[in-house]
Amino acid sequence: MKILGHRHTGILTNDLDKMIGFYLGLGFILKSRDLESGAFVENLVDSEGIVLDTAKLIIKDDDIPIKNQFVLELMSIINGVNSRKVNEILHFDFNSRANGVLDIAFTVDDINAVCQYVLDQGGDLISKPLKSVGGYPAWHCYLRDPEGNVLHIAENLID
Repeated sequence: MKILGHRHTGILTNDLDKMIGFYLGLGFILKSRDLESGAFVENLVDSEGIVLDTAKLIIKDDDIPIKNQFVLELMSIINGVNSRKVNEILHFDFNSRANGVLDIAFTVDDINAVCQYVLDQGGDLISKPLKSVGGYPAWHCYLRDPEGNVLHIAENLID
């Protein structure tokens, strides 16, 4: 038994169009956008009558087969019990997190440009870029996207 690859990271959003635009601005490519409903989705997420507006975004790399390209899946619940505001921007406190997903990490070509873009789009900075003291040499910082999801951004210092 082994993991063959990273399939996708899913994020529930309040404003799907805004979040698609935000991630397109970071270099993602919109692969598809669909309304998902019916028995498969209802059974998969254990929610009768649910309808999801789903956008799949990829990081295009011609050297990697499409089935293995990283996909970010953004979703809004447009019908169902949970069709309400799904995210609140909360103060980030690493020490108070008992478990769960901490961040979504991306390697970028220009950490300062990405930080400025995130700020310009309504996100915020958790930590300024810091040079790693161990491991692979890189600059790292934590930010929040416009809906409060924590992003870990890294710029490698060696190719």
